[in-house]
Amino acid sequence: MLFVQHQADCPPGLVGDRLIELGCQLDVVDARSPLPDPTGYQLVVPLGSEDSAADESVPYLRAEWALLDAAIAAGIPVFGICFGAQLLCRVLGGTVGPAPGGPEVDWMSVEVDGPDEVLAGPWLSWHHDALVPPPGSALAHSAAGNQAYVVGRNVGVQFHPEATSVAAKAWAVGDAATLKQLGIDPAELVGRVEDGEPARARVAALVDWVLARTGLAERTS
Repeated sequence: MLFVQHQADCPPGLVGDRLIELGCQLDVVDARSPLPDPTGYQLVVPLGSEDSAADESVPYLRAEWALLDAAIAAGIPVFGICFGAQLLCRVLGGTVGPAPGGPEVDWMSVEVDGPDEVLAGPWLSWHHDALVPPPGSALAHSAAGNQAYVVGRNVGVQFHPEATSVAAKAWAVGDAATLKQLGIDPAELVGRVEDGEPARARVAALVDWVLARTGLAERTS
């Protein structure tokens, strides 16, 4: 499994832990380094970033776009998380732009538009942009917009299933101005981020669902 990481405080986290439990080998590459040929992998997972997937000045954006495009063309599924879901959305023909209601930062359940209740959460959401995936692909939403979608064998989630308490603490420091703007107590928000069994069980169910939707479940069983 190939993880594309954009910053130190957005690692594979609990998602990576679940894949390791299933016997998967993880390769984690920095988005700013030369990116490998995706056809050597079973799954590509672009992770979160404080950058905007709609900002063409982001120095690594075009190279990562090419990686995701090559993966999709070769039939290699992509599981995008937050920024990764936004960039994947653009590659698939959707759009990304500033969230109309402003940043969405909170620990929340989302509304599921169908039978896939595994998406309901609760999940930690932390993003400034909103995505609009191709028509008919959206699976879940919040008041701020789309939260999950599936296009073919590709899955995107706007929330952060991978988040650990260590990562959330770093985000709270780095994005302190947003939390203040939204009237959110950083300690209270971070205090609700769990690394224990309930969180891991919820993330495991989501990762297993992703593997099923991408056709990889049998290969990791």
